[in-house]
Amino acid sequence: MEYDVIIRNGTVIDGTGQDSYRSDIAVRDGVICKIGDLSDETADTAIDAEGKLVTPGFIDMHSHGDATLLIYPYMESKIMQGITTIVAGQCGLSPAPLEKYWVAASFESDLLEEIDTNVFQMEYIVETERILNGLQAVYGLTLDWHTFAEYLERVEQQGIAVNFVPLVGHGQVRATVMGRNHRRAATEAEISRMKEYIEEAMQAGAHGVSVGLDYTPGIYADFAELAEMAGTAGKYGGYYSAHWRKTGLRVGTPKKQKKIDGIIETLEIGRQTGARVQLAHLSVGYDIYPANDEYMQKAAAQRTLQVIDDYRNRGVKAAFDVVPNVTAGLMKPELITFFSGWIRASGGIERFIENIRADDYRQNLIDMICTGRFYAINPLINPDWDEFMTVVASKNKKYAGKNVREIGEMKGTASVNVIFELLCEDPDIVIFSSNRDMQKCSAREFLRHPQATVCTDSFAFDLEASWKRKDGKLRFTPGTNAYCAFVKYLTEYGMERIEDTIYKATGKAAEILGLKNRGFLLEGQKADVLVIDYERLRTNENLVDPRIYPSGIEYVLINGGMAVKDAKPTGALAGEVIRKNG
Repeated sequence: MEYDVIIRNGTVIDGTGQDSYRSDIAVRDGVICKIGDLSDETADTAIDAEGKLVTPGFIDMHSHGDATLLIYPYMESKIMQGITTIVAGQCGLSPAPLEKYWVAASFESDLLEEIDTNVFQMEYIVETERILNGLQAVYGLTLDWHTFAEYLERVEQQGIAVNFVPLVGHGQVRATVMGRNHRRAATEAEISRMKEYIEEAMQAGAHGVSVGLDYTPGIYADFAELAEMAGTAGKYGGYYSAHWRKTGLRVGTPKKQKKIDGIIETLEIGRQTGARVQLAHLSVGYDIYPANDEYMQKAAAQRTLQVIDDYRNRGVKAAFDVVPNVTAGLMKPELITFFSGWIRASGGIERFIENIRADDYRQNLIDMICTGRFYAINPLINPDWDEFMTVVASKNKKYAGKNVREIGEMKGTASVNVIFELLCEDPDIVIFSSNRDMQKCSAREFLRHPQATVCTDSFAFDLEASWKRKDGKLRFTPGTNAYCAFVKYLTEYGMERIEDTIYKATGKAAEILGLKNRGFLLEGQKADVLVIDYERLRTNENLVDPRIYPSGIEYVLINGGMAVKDAKPTGALAGEVIRKNG
């Protein structure tokens, strides 16, 4: 009997958590149809997996790939790290429903700067008609849909490389209903309209609704509104994915809140509505100072998990995903990008540098930072901010590898002064800002929990992807997680048993999502399969320019189609939109 693909002699880790075993796997018509000794069988394509791992494809449980998959349909940044399915539409952001307002997802920041009337804080809710021409001109993205169903049909019409589990974003729905008048609680009539949009999306195949409660407009939603959204999704068997309240609105110095209360709010919504809840990119629910105290980080992670487990023991269906890193989905690799508003107001980088050489201008910025009016660098929010901003590339080699506090001690200068001195010395200096709320020890603690899964919290890109200033230099780049999060998980954050490590990234994710035919290497399952050369597995993580693929992912099959062959992307568009109950 002839097959489409046979993978021979591999060490099979089937995604169930059971012990690995040596076997062959055959694929026909996009399905795993035979597992066993196939030495006498033939196939159109034979892969020799001797000495390599054969696993299910990875499921990215929290992705923003839906924002860019129509621009980068080949989704190389996903497939090259072994991701075969993304769960996207997260943090309240989804491309539909689309009417008068577009809620930006960050990749369009360059366009927002051109149309926004604000100087220092961009408005992320813009009139669709004001941005559509820019999206077409810069990215080739035509906004030719309105409903959620039309958006999914558009995705299927174009084709995608990776399977897509869609969520509908409450932020986009709220902006559609309330527009610019969103900085308040919604009325009953407005909530009713929002529910209509959620229902349309669920009927079209959404798996649930997501919220972003540190961003406009979701941050202004009260408990009653959020519970109505979760309940509406739950009525269709969908779940509630929450970027829970952590920071407050990221402008100036937000009102201090207890992070654990944001987690409890999400769990309470699950308790009161009966909907399944997913805590997005979980981090510790407590403020720690100093934040780099490993003992305290681990204790805070354990206490956070106790709160979640208490609710689970009361019957709440709760799970969570974790970014296996100490940074989030985006990066500002150049220190100067923190001051993009002032650069615009100055008329360019050169003039901005001239301005900060002036004592009074610089002192004005220092005063703004020290009094908490500038969110990105804010000693009132993060007293140890200077320990989490490290130089990775500079003309002055003695700074490399040192954080801002250490450089300040070298220079005998306060940290807030140091950042301007560094910019004057080298406007192109590159820094790495790590997440003070998520250290390696706490991430590892979370990942060892039975309800943990893995995510990138990032977009889908190729190697050219970036946001650029008008002078062509980088402004933002995709974070390293966009390219290597899952390889980093395998190599730095995995469990004691490789079988358990793979289970969390595959079978466990499929179980939480209710996917019946993915996540495992079993006969009858969809052929989302990886061949991994574990000895060569490397992240190739680059903090100066993250746009580099990892090593060691040799083959990637998606629905039986060859997305990666001999460690190179093939350009196959074999992904599917996975509709709920579809």
